[in-house]
Amino acid sequence: MRRYVDFWVIGEERERAIDLLKTLARLGYSDAVMELRGDLAGSLEELRGKAAEIGIRLHRKLILKPGSRRELLRELRSSRGRFEVITVICESLEVALVAARDSRVDSLVIPPKPGFRIDKGVASTIRNCVELPFSWYLADRQQFLEEALKIIRVLGRRAGIIVSSASSSPLLLRGPRELASLPWVLGYPQERALDAVSRTPLQIIERNLLKLSRRYVARGVVRVGEEDEEEVSTDIL
Repeated sequence: MRRYVDFWVIGEERERAIDLLKTLARLGYSDAVMELRGDLAGSLEELRGKAAEIGIRLHRKLILKPGSRRELLRELRSSRGRFEVITVICESLEVALVAARDSRVDSLVIPPKPGFRIDKGVASTIRNCVELPFSWYLADRQQFLEEALKIIRVLGRRAGIIVSSASSSPLLLRGPRELASLPWVLGYPQERALDAVSRTPLQIIERNLLKLSRRYVARGVVRVGEEDEEEVSTDIL
């Protein structure tokens, strides 16, 4: 059976954030990646405990919207090791080219009317996943669908695609198959569309949890066995 992930939900207030988690559990998700805003920024561990009671694994997400390459690199350095997931909103080609291949970035979001062309040149640089926020579709269906179609056609063969809710309201959440229907109707194969809300985001989460653990030594090297043992594995991460 698949496990499903909503890769971007927004927590703005405690009770509403808990309602989000309860709704995600009812919809069939096992994991949620939450951007914490305002006073909730210091409530991660409490929310994780509540999420565990509900049956959801909660992970923290950082959203970056840099204006330049230099700003992006500075923010990535200052945020290192503090978040399970980092997503970059790319409003310029300069930022997109850096975010597309920086190993500290987990997904990039290309907004409607990004100000640059999505072409084979951009596709050749892609190393990270491209994320499609479903709430953006609800806000501007025509423009969002036009950009999403370009992403699927040009980048979809090379990059992993993730679909997320990007919502702070339980009423705007969608079930995993509803989210997967977005890339599917745009031409993505059905199994890969389901991967966009399951295998692809889960692989990112598990990889990053390992990197943040005490077992992680360096890229491609993790400790195995008990914590006091010195045995090291060189499995590829």
